[in-house]
Amino acid sequence: MTQHTKGKTNKARGEETREKLLKVGLKLFAMNGFNGVSMRSLAAEAEVNLATVGYHFGGKQGLYEAVIEEIVRFRDEVMPGEEAVLEQLARFEAGEISKKDLVVWFFRAQMHGILSDPITLWGVMLINREMADPSESYALLDKEFFAPSFDSMHLLLKAAMPEGTPYTEIIVVGAALIGIVLKFVNPKPCTDRLGWYEMTPERIEELTEILSRRVVAFVGC
Repeated sequence: MTQHTKGKTNKARGEETREKLLKVGLKLFAMNGFNGVSMRSLAAEAEVNLATVGYHFGGKQGLYEAVIEEIVRFRDEVMPGEEAVLEQLARFEAGEISKKDLVVWFFRAQMHGILSDPITLWGVMLINREMADPSESYALLDKEFFAPSFDSMHLLLKAAMPEGTPYTEIIVVGAALIGIVLKFVNPKPCTDRLGWYEMTPERIEELTEILSRRVVAFVGC
């Protein structure tokens, strides 16, 4: 009984260490890029010895790949997935919500999904690095993060935009909407001028409300 309990405790500790390394790795890779992070800095930040990184991930490359997989895992928290979009489209077809409501729902989900969680912010920063300088892990991001995100967004915008809008225009408008959200991942140039030195939930909501009104006009619904 004692050995079994101890074994569970060791396993739990191992999981905690693994999660900590993922969080530290995400932050450091987002800030410095893959080549700008050393095994020593990873271990020091996570307060573990060098061998621990290798034990859990096989080394820095393995940790980086695990971080990318973690970003893919929280995709639907940042971009509403196909199932969620289909639920909203069913409400629209039933006359419960308007095209405007569709667009505002989607945009608000992105804004709050990205801006409300510091972990998500680091993930978006790392995604931006991958887009600027793709690594071997970019193919996984493209297949498991970008492609499903654009597919769900295409479904929604096809319903919200004027009938007959070309596919190219829908995708370009969708990419522009994502760009608006990403602009506020690092909003300092804007918020400094507003006298906002902290992004509180109330300020995130104010930003979302302002932008939601403008996005509806941009989409043309």
